[in-house]
Amino acid sequence: MIGGRWFQPPRRVLTSFLVVVVACVGALAWLGYRLLGQDRALESQRAQEQLESAADRAAALLERRLAELQSILDGAPGAAKIPDGTLLIIARADDLEVYGGRRLLFYPQFGPPPQAASDALRRAEVVEFQKNDPLTAAAMFRDAARSRDPSQRGAALVRLGRSLRKAGHIREALDTYSELAALGSTPVSGLPAELLAREARCSALEASGQPDALRGEAAALLRDLEAGRWRLTRSAYEYRVDEARRWTGDGATSEPQPEATALSVVVENLVGQWLDRPEASSGRDAYLADSQPVLASWRATEDRLAATVAGPRYLTSLWAEAVAGPGIHLALTDSEGQTVFGRLPQPSARVAVRTAAITKLPWTLHVVGTDLMDVASGVAARRRLLLTGLSILTVLLVVGSYAIVRAMTRELAVARQQSDFVASVSHEFRSPLTSLRQLSSMLVQGRLASEEQRQRSYEFLADETGRLERLIEGLLDFGLMEAGEAHYRFEGLDAHELVRGTVAAFQRTVATKGYKVELTLPSAGCRVRADRDALGRAIWNLLDNAVKYSPERRTVWVEAAPRESRLAITVRDEGMGIPRAEQRAIFEKFVRGASSRNAGVKGTGLGLAMVRHIVTAHGGEVQLESAPGTGSRFTILVPLEKQA
Repeated sequence: MIGGRWFQPPRRVLTSFLVVVVACVGALAWLGYRLLGQDRALESQRAQEQLESAADRAAALLERRLAELQSILDGAPGAAKIPDGTLLIIARADDLEVYGGRRLLFYPQFGPPPQAASDALRRAEVVEFQKNDPLTAAAMFRDAARSRDPSQRGAALVRLGRSLRKAGHIREALDTYSELAALGSTPVSGLPAELLAREARCSALEASGQPDALRGEAAALLRDLEAGRWRLTRSAYEYRVDEARRWTGDGATSEPQPEATALSVVVENLVGQWLDRPEASSGRDAYLADSQPVLASWRATEDRLAATVAGPRYLTSLWAEAVAGPGIHLALTDSEGQTVFGRLPQPSARVAVRTAAITKLPWTLHVVGTDLMDVASGVAARRRLLLTGLSILTVLLVVGSYAIVRAMTRELAVARQQSDFVASVSHEFRSPLTSLRQLSSMLVQGRLASEEQRQRSYEFLADETGRLERLIEGLLDFGLMEAGEAHYRFEGLDAHELVRGTVAAFQRTVATKGYKVELTLPSAGCRVRADRDALGRAIWNLLDNAVKYSPERRTVWVEAAPRESRLAITVRDEGMGIPRAEQRAIFEKFVRGASSRNAGVKGTGLGLAMVRHIVTAHGGEVQLESAPGTGSRFTILVPLEKQA
């Protein structure tokens, strides 16, 4: 109904109010949008500042730690405090010293090639290979093994074990290799005697078909190789590791060591480059050896190279320390753009970059923000508070505006209805008063000569006086009903008698106008507890409406019958009918249907309101069935009197 009454006069006030409300809501929305935009910009700026600060801290910490590694080169090697996962190497032209908690897996090549075999060994080899006499060659090798030179003795024992194997004396060959192993790290053909002995034992066990003993011997050999027990070149180390793994098969008891391999590769490269160009230099560089990050810092002279080599374990802990904070992670790339640590950010991610040219570090730093809780939590809280406040203001404004508009439209509707009511009541009073005045004047002046004319005039005066009386009493009674001061005198009544009497009285008033009321009552009577006058007035009002709104069809039908525990009094006409949209509103005071106003039907708009009030006071209800052009059917339902 509000939408229908909105643009009814006066429109200017409501339209102006609507414009003001829309402008206020729009201003709030615009203000909220601007504030949220500024808050997002502030959030982005603070998050970027946090990343930039984290990048500066990370660069400073890395520089400080790398400077500590560099300072190790200035002290005595034995007194240096070497961090876990880091090696200190001291290289000279013919030797390499390694300090720290880890051994290298393999070492650079130093010194001249291995010493050639003696004449005695060469003569024995001629017998072994050319004359194919391994037993005679074994006797010659045994004599050479009595040499006091450990290297020559080791070379003889190697060849003795080989000859015994060829001759099929596997047990004696194994004993010979045990004797060879006792020489320890004595170099034999450039390799440690113990390594050669254990390797030869594995070959002998393989040749003699002893797989269980072979796997045990090979597993022990593999563990010692990967522990860096012997100083081997890279090629010697990799060959023997492959052989040991082949011998152990699926029973290998050790795993590849990528960190140790990476450290060994970098040390080999550093020392090899210095040996190629022994000159003064210093610096630091990052390497990616076997996919493992390694950092080397060195200081070299023409006769000495000192370097610290930090492996992946130390670097990973260092990088983790550099970005100790929630919601931030570090990524590093080398000079070739390869990722050394972490994960490079997506193009849309927030990142702070510090290049190697700026920081003088071996890497380019990428500090990436993933979930900046310190910034985001505060901004999210402010955003929620702001949105909540704006939402509350908007809701209050909309609800308040709705309430104001509803009140205004109701007041305007009531004002219009009251205006219509005053006009209708004035007309209702003016018509009978005018008639009364004219007839009274004619009677006073004696202008009605015959007794018949005077008698009709007296009857007309009586009817108009009764009409005025009913109108005034109706207004007064409705006023009492509205004020809650109406008093009903309930008593047991014969329903048929009440309906019949009301219909008969009404029939007499409308008979002269050509209207007829058809009444249908059941044969059996029923009783209700009601106020005779009030309930009769409700029925009268329905009959009066049926007559007023049926100008063409001059018959009204009335039916009274019990329906379950209630009495149903139905008044039906075939008049102009009531649209569905108006059927609820016409029971309000001062409300009259649009069709009645357009047809010029007289009325005050209080009849149906009074009917509903009376029926409700009797504990009943009023039902309406109607459609435009088909008439209306009003039914009063009131409770029947309970039988004792």
